[in-house]
Amino acid sequence: MLTVSRLSKIFLLPLIGLAVLLGGCSAGTVNLKSVSSAGSKRLQLGIGNAYDQEVNGKRVIAYKEAEKDGLRFKYVAVWLTPGWTGWVNRKMLLDIARDGYTPVLIYYTFGDDNSREYLERNNREKLKAWYKDIKENLVPLVKTGSEVLVVLEPEFNVINGKHETPVTEWDEWNDIIGKAVDYLHGASPYCKVGLCPGDWGNYDLERCMGRVAPKNDFLAFQEMRGASDPSTDTSTKEYRDVVGSALKFSEYLRKTFHRPLLLAYMALSSYKNGNPLGWENETVEITKNLFDRQSELVGQGVFGIFCFNYFDDPNHGTYFFGEAEKYFGLKSAKGVPKKVLKIWQNNGIPK
Repeated sequence: MLTVSRLSKIFLLPLIGLAVLLGGCSAGTVNLKSVSSAGSKRLQLGIGNAYDQEVNGKRVIAYKEAEKDGLRFKYVAVWLTPGWTGWVNRKMLLDIARDGYTPVLIYYTFGDDNSREYLERNNREKLKAWYKDIKENLVPLVKTGSEVLVVLEPEFNVINGKHETPVTEWDEWNDIIGKAVDYLHGASPYCKVGLCPGDWGNYDLERCMGRVAPKNDFLAFQEMRGASDPSTDTSTKEYRDVVGSALKFSEYLRKTFHRPLLLAYMALSSYKNGNPLGWENETVEITKNLFDRQSELVGQGVFGIFCFNYFDDPNHGTYFFGEAEKYFGLKSAKGVPKKVLKIWQNNGIPK
């Protein structure tokens, strides 16, 4: 996944809690059943990103371990990256739903290569393959008979560094995403779909999302931080003010697109300078500040927040943050709790 250092006409009535936002979305959007039990000032929690993982030589199901640890959450997120059909199946979703949780599929295909040129290259072969995967694999997967959330193409608004046109400057992105949303809505009345821009601090999404946003049941976004972020000075107060960034971006998304909002993954790495826990205290401070101000996020229409990983992942790629990408968990890869886990445990809403 990429980093995060960084959506017109406003006619919404003043927001009076999350229920008003969910009930007041523009025509055509079905309310999200899964958020109806949320407290008026509390965020629903979610667990990501792998369904199962090896911990101390044993294969464990992450959300079941979180449940044993007393974490109270509503959502279980599973990432669908290229090749996902080899490790994700419909039974997993049925099991998650049977256990009383809402499955969330984070469908991530284009990644940090995304651009107009990337998608148009070679007679649009990437787009054709994308639609084929959605129709042949993702559509059957969401037919569970109960609610499934699909987060589409996280961080699609990346600038890929190859002097190519970002999709934020491409109006056709509305039609590309709209077609995918139609496929998924057509598959099941319980399938709820949300596009996921990255919070880069650039509020420039009207052109690429203005027409398709009304088709989305919600919109998602993310926040990621690590001591090894190569793009900025990570020691600054501004960099560590994740809740401030999330509040500004969610306000922009709400006022511009009028959708319920999901903080689909908050990834905070505990790693610094060779020490897996070298930035642990910073992650605690960031997380505490966010949950202390969660009522403000709810006021902007955010209904949930997911941790990126429940366990550290020694096999995770080192795409942007380097070695720090392996330490986004609330627990170590050996199952040892980090200090930040306690904050998540103290902020869950009972089922």
